[in-house]
Amino acid sequence: MRKIFFFFLWTAMVFNSHAQEFKAHVQVDASAVRGSNKQMFVTLQKAIESFLNQGQWTEQQFNNHEKIKLDILLMVKSYDLKKNEINGELYFRSYRPVYNSDYETLLINLIEKNFNFKYREFEKLDFNLELYDNNLTSTLAFYAYIALGHDFDSFKENAGRQYFEKAEIIQNNAAQNGIKGWDKDHKNNSKGDLIELLLDPNSTYYHRAIYTYHRWGLDMMADNVRLGKNNIITAINYLQKFKEANARAGYLIKIFFDAKADEIVQIFSAGPPVNLTFVLNKLKNLAPNYDFKWDEIQKKAKQNTSSSRPNRRMPPGSLK
Repeated sequence: MRKIFFFFLWTAMVFNSHAQEFKAHVQVDASAVRGSNKQMFVTLQKAIESFLNQGQWTEQQFNNHEKIKLDILLMVKSYDLKKNEINGELYFRSYRPVYNSDYETLLINLIEKNFNFKYREFEKLDFNLELYDNNLTSTLAFYAYIALGHDFDSFKENAGRQYFEKAEIIQNNAAQNGIKGWDKDHKNNSKGDLIELLLDPNSTYYHRAIYTYHRWGLDMMADNVRLGKNNIITAINYLQKFKEANARAGYLIKIFFDAKADEIVQIFSAGPPVNLTFVLNKLKNLAPNYDFKWDEIQKKAKQNTSSSRPNRRMPPGSLK
């Protein structure tokens, strides 16, 4: 069973030999496309959900409460009926439950602004790890393995590598077929650049940050808020070390803060005090594009010195 090394987090698990890994919710928004078969996009939405939810992506056992929640939005910008070509924007999010709470933390928040693929209504979405078939299934499978890799990394340091390696197989197959957006070009933050960074030996501190932030940061907050917050500071320090060790670290650091910026504001705006000056200096150095959010921390910390009612969407214990 996956994550058995953290059996103390969840007890009384019941095996389900048919359980898959994902609990995906998919929305296909084709409101920008006029005069086309709208039912086709409903069919596509259901097909994507089935592809992700009914596939067997690992050799691990997943119980229902362990399934990885995915939120996927496909914004269709254009549709060529004659060529069966769709162009749109793909938003891919995955979540992770936090120990001893009903809170789910956003783990990855990826956006593909120029997503092109071919699809005919009722076409079966097949996938073979070793062969490139089409951009739709390859992209979905690629991000599925990226989500799995981050999820496993968050429970045990570097446990997600095997899934990142599967994503690289998909990337290599697509790149060899000349599909745009898959090359490792070091210019456009492509899917090739993403997987190259995730598997780079100089990205060790990134994976350590993911593990520390979640396992020893968020998961710890239910029992010891102060220790959890300090461990999150340690994770931020690991990101600083990652930036120093890898000249191209900025892409993964951006991905991290695109998912975590709002959560970090909530964590450090209240609760046991920490050295906010130190934290803010680190955050502004790592993610200056979120300076407006880091400024919120100091403002909210002053406002929340006398506690208000907890927000259920905040990390557990963040207002204690």
